[in-house]
Amino acid sequence: MNDLSKYNVNTPSEVTVWKDPVTVEPPLIVLPTDKFTMMDAAEYRAVVPNALSQECQELYSNVVGKSFVLNTPDFPDFTDAIEASIRNPNGWCYKKLEEKKSEFGGEGDIKATYLRITLGVNQGWSPGIPYVLEIWPAGHYSPIHNHAGANAIIRVLHGEIGVNLYSMLSIYHKQPFAQKILVKDDVTWISPGLNQIHQLKNINENGPTCMTIQCYLYNQSNRSHYEYFDYIDNEGTGIGHYYPDSDMEFPEFKALMRSEWLGNVRPKEWWR
Repeated sequence: MNDLSKYNVNTPSEVTVWKDPVTVEPPLIVLPTDKFTMMDAAEYRAVVPNALSQECQELYSNVVGKSFVLNTPDFPDFTDAIEASIRNPNGWCYKKLEEKKSEFGGEGDIKATYLRITLGVNQGWSPGIPYVLEIWPAGHYSPIHNHAGANAIIRVLHGEIGVNLYSMLSIYHKQPFAQKILVKDDVTWISPGLNQIHQLKNINENGPTCMTIQCYLYNQSNRSHYEYFDYIDNEGTGIGHYYPDSDMEFPEFKALMRSEWLGNVRPKEWWR
């Protein structure tokens, strides 16, 4: 590289120039300033919100507050109700997951599914509705996919999730270059050029369901607004285009889970 003096692009191509050289993997964890320690800085294991893009900072500030939680005084058993709905054949979650098992191709693998519960409305500045409660039963996973060139913040609200990162979206490159396990209240980030391609999986095959809040926002300079998450299908042989839709809106979902819970739609021997 020291001898490189000229670079010719023979066909139209997008070239991105970063202000800093990438010599190590950027930290995946975002910590508030009052929790960022000298060891975090010394070992380069976390970043503070101000180090992120303006769009990620906005998303981060919206979802990390102490009141942004699932179990609230009006429904303290919300997460238990979701778990029960997943485990009982009469539950809405159980039935919806069965319905979705061929969503990403193949003959149908129930573990290649997760639930998308949306919050708010699509105002055109994100791929789909910008805030999504994603529900990951034990052992369930997403395909390897990207995020339409959007910024994103992911916070774990319940349980834990495994994250695999990939350098490109290709059926010929399915080996992750980085892996991380996120636990409750961990926050990670995505930008248009970094951490953009990943796979999420609830690595606890017999443990609790994981629940995350995912939120997305295009850069202000982004005028193309590509709406799809591209993904490698379940057969691993092709690239699909997924429009980030909604399985149900959050207020309706919360009311349904309360109704199921009070109606005793749960296993005879309740799991904890």
